[in-house]
Amino acid sequence: MKTLLPFLLFLITTTCFSQGFPYERPLKISWSNDGITFNNTSIFQDSSGVPSVIRWKGDTLACVFQWFRLPRNSPSWDWVAVKFSYNAGQTWTEPTPIVVNGLPTKYQRPFDPTLAVINNDSLRVYFSSSNGMPVGGLDSLVNTYSAVSTDGITYTFEPNARFDNQSKPVIDPAVIYFNGMWHYSAPAGPPQDGTYHATSSDGLNFTYQGKYVSDNQHNWTGNFMLNTPTELRFYGAGQTIWYNTSADGTIWKGYVSTNLIGGDPSITRLPDNRYLAIYVGEPYNPQKNFVCGDTLIDTRDGMRYATVLIGKDCWMKQNLNFGQFVRSDSSAIVHSDMHDNGFYEKYLYNNDITKAPNYGGLYEWDELMNYTTNNGAQGLCPAGWHVSTDDEWKSLITVSGGSLLNSTSGYGGNALKNKGEGFGAGAGTNTVGFSAKHSGDRDAYGIFNGLNLRSIFWTSTRANSIEAFHYTLWASNDTIQRLALGSNTGFACRCVKNAPLGNKESKEDMNQTLIYPNPFINTINVQTNNNVYYELVNLIGQIVWSGKHIEEQDFSGLVSGSYFLHINTPLSVEVFRLIKQ
Repeated sequence: MKTLLPFLLFLITTTCFSQGFPYERPLKISWSNDGITFNNTSIFQDSSGVPSVIRWKGDTLACVFQWFRLPRNSPSWDWVAVKFSYNAGQTWTEPTPIVVNGLPTKYQRPFDPTLAVINNDSLRVYFSSSNGMPVGGLDSLVNTYSAVSTDGITYTFEPNARFDNQSKPVIDPAVIYFNGMWHYSAPAGPPQDGTYHATSSDGLNFTYQGKYVSDNQHNWTGNFMLNTPTELRFYGAGQTIWYNTSADGTIWKGYVSTNLIGGDPSITRLPDNRYLAIYVGEPYNPQKNFVCGDTLIDTRDGMRYATVLIGKDCWMKQNLNFGQFVRSDSSAIVHSDMHDNGFYEKYLYNNDITKAPNYGGLYEWDELMNYTTNNGAQGLCPAGWHVSTDDEWKSLITVSGGSLLNSTSGYGGNALKNKGEGFGAGAGTNTVGFSAKHSGDRDAYGIFNGLNLRSIFWTSTRANSIEAFHYTLWASNDTIQRLALGSNTGFACRCVKNAPLGNKESKEDMNQTLIYPNPFINTINVQTNNNVYYELVNLIGQIVWSGKHIEEQDFSGLVSGSYFLHINTPLSVEVFRLIKQ
C-alpha cells in the first residue's frame, strides 16, 4: 500500500475505476495503553497514505506522509507532507509539503517517507526514489535515499542510495537507531518473500545482513518503534495490524495482533507511556458494492458488523459499538454522564472495556441520535445507515413469526435471540439471524443491570416530547416489551441500512456492476448486464486467473490479501479492489 506507482499504471491502462487507490483513503489516529488495544480512533488526515510518526525534541511529534492534496495534479499532489503536534497528539498543525533541496531534477519525486531522529537538532527522512524515471512500472532503478533537516520541513538531499538491490526495486523503507546501530528494512517482494535487513554505523552506508523471515499473513510494510531501550518493535499489516519484538534488531520473537484494521502503521510511545498509532484506514466508500449479508465496515473506526436481511430491511447482526468510552458513575440522583460536547460517546457495561466486542456500546437516546429528534436519523450509525425505527421493529417482529398483542407487549423474542442466549422458556432460536445478546443496560442513576438477563434496544421514534420507544427481550421467556423512557437511560442500538431513494431503479442503478461478497473466501459473484471478460490481478501485476465465467471458479487456493478484478468490455475496463480472506 505504500507504493503509488503500480496504482498509477492501473490509471494509465484503464478507463473506469472503483475505489481502492491511495487517495481514496484517510490516515487515522488512535491511542492505546499497551500498544495492542487501541481506541478513540479518528481521522488524522484525508486523502493520504504512508505515515511515519516520531518523537523529537522531547515533547514534539512529527509525522510525514504521502499527501494527495486536491486538486489532482497540483504541485503538492502526491508529495510528502509533514504535520507537528506539541501536546501529545491532541492537536496537529496543518500539513506542509516538505522541500528537498539538492534533489537532482531527473530523480523521481520522493515517496514512501520514513522519519528518523539523528539528534535533538536534526531529522533524517528516508524515502524511495530513482535516478531517472522507471519505464513500465517499478524496476531496479528505485532505491532508498535520504535527506536531513533541522526544522522537519526543509531538507538537504544526501547523495547516493542508502540501500540498493541491483535486480529489484527497493521500496517501503523503515529505519531506526537501536542499541548503537542503525537498522534498515524493506520488503523483498510479496510478504512471504521476507524483508531485507541492513545495518549501518552512521545511517548512510548500510551493509546487507540477510532477510527477516515472514509469511503471507504478515506484511512488513510499516515502521520500527523503540518500545524500551532494550526492546525494538516493528508494526506491520495483515488481517489486523500486528507487531513483533526484538532485542537485537535481527532475531524476532513472534507476531502479536492488535485490534487495528488498516495498513502502513506507524506507532510511537508517548512520555506518559501511552501509544499513539497513525495508519492508513479503510477506503472512504468500501461498501459501494455492498449486498446485505456482507460485512459492513465502519470507516470511522474500522469496526466490522455482520449484516442480515430480515423482510425488506437490512439489519446489523451486532450492537453498535461506535464512540469513545465514557465512564458511568452511580449517583443518588438521575443524571447523565454523556454530554453534547462534539465527541461521540458510549457506555460499556460495568465500565469494562472487555465487554465491548461481545455486547457493543450502551447509549443515552440524545447521544445516540447525535442530538437530533428525527425518526430514522443516522445518529451514531455509519453513513448510509440509521437508528432503527419503531415501524422497523414492528416489521422485524412480524417477519420473525412474533406479534405485538397490544401497544406495550407481545411475543416472539426467542426468534430474535442468538442461540445460547436465554434459558428455559426464553432460550434463543435465532430464527431470522438477528442474533441478539442479553447485553444489559445502564439506568438513569448510572447503575448497570441485566447482563445475561435482558437486552434493550432504542428506536429513533419519539413516544412524546421527552421519551422514545424501546424494545426489551428477556432471558427467561419469549416476551417482547415495547415501552418508552427518557434519555438518561443507556440502551443498545441496532442500525438499519437506508432504503434506496425513490421506488424505481434508475437506468444507472440497473446497469451498475455489483460484486459480492467482498471480502471473498472461495467464490466471486459479479452482477452486470454486459458481456465481459475478467482478469484477476495480484498486487505485483500478475494475472492469477482470467476467463468469462468467474462465478464458476473456486478461488479457495488463492493467498489471502488484496487483488484487482479487471472487468473488460469492448469499450472500457472497470477495476475493482477485492480482499481475499
